[in-house]
Amino acid sequence: MKKNYRKWSLMPLLFFTLFFANNSVLAEQTSVIPLGQSIQIDLQYGSVFVSSDVLLSNDEWLRTGDSIHLINKRPVTNLNDVKSHMKDSAQITIQYEHKKEMYTKNISPNQMIKLLPFLRDATEGIGTLTYFDPITKEFGALGHQIVDQQSGITPKFSEGSIYLSSIEQIKKSMPGKPGYKITSHKSNTLPIGGVNENNVYGVFGKLDNSALENISKQKLEIVDQEEIMTGKAIMRTSIDGEKVQDFTIEISSVEDHIFQFTVTDKKLIEKTGGILQGMSGSPIIQKDKLVGVVTHMYVDKPENGAALAITEMMKKSP
Repeated sequence: MKKNYRKWSLMPLLFFTLFFANNSVLAEQTSVIPLGQSIQIDLQYGSVFVSSDVLLSNDEWLRTGDSIHLINKRPVTNLNDVKSHMKDSAQITIQYEHKKEMYTKNISPNQMIKLLPFLRDATEGIGTLTYFDPITKEFGALGHQIVDQQSGITPKFSEGSIYLSSIEQIKKSMPGKPGYKITSHKSNTLPIGGVNENNVYGVFGKLDNSALENISKQKLEIVDQEEIMTGKAIMRTSIDGEKVQDFTIEISSVEDHIFQFTVTDKKLIEKTGGILQGMSGSPIIQKDKLVGVVTHMYVDKPENGAALAITEMMKKSP
């Protein structure tokens, strides 16, 4: 069966925001299922964005983040609309939004063809599932926001899906050169859930009922950030196919809702060099309790990483 192979370089950044459950709900929620599966995330914008500054002619520019709303007075929601509306037109009129202001511009077909490679209607990425709440069916993943890699912006999205992915190959991290996963999924694979939010604490949504049929459903207690301690812990993640494994780490410091750790598992270091791009979202467990989520690596020291307290990730507002 044909597989879709993608190579990603999602660089986990130390961004923080919040999701799910207000403080009163969070106080009642004492346990969830830690996961660790590698996933692919697809976000559809529902509109068309310019991913880079484009000089059309003379001093006429479209700027990064501009969005095209109309072509020849016809609505545009995706790239297929763009191609359809510009077909057989001697002159093209576009209506676009720049810094919340609407503008109209007449351009030639050649200028439109020049613009096409810089238009985007979706973005994608890989990461790791962090937790699942079997009562609400809600999941959290990544621990950081998906940002469009070409433009560096985060457009609003109209719909999103997540897919379980299989890790085919590892490019090992080295000091100054972050490693990454090469993943795949079968072309007819159905999504395991939908995305409701993409914010600076991660990607959140609901899983389908059948998503976890072959996944361990062991619930663990959630630990408040004040209870996270320095010392031994484990990071749950995937580095081989779809298999989820536990690897030893050492938490070296804890400050408020952020803590630092070092990978101590020799098997993991041998295969990955430490933390890889795509491990963002890996749950961290200490004394059989879920304490945090991996959020980023240190480029010069890939065996070192930073994490966010799980209770902070699961809040609805800072």
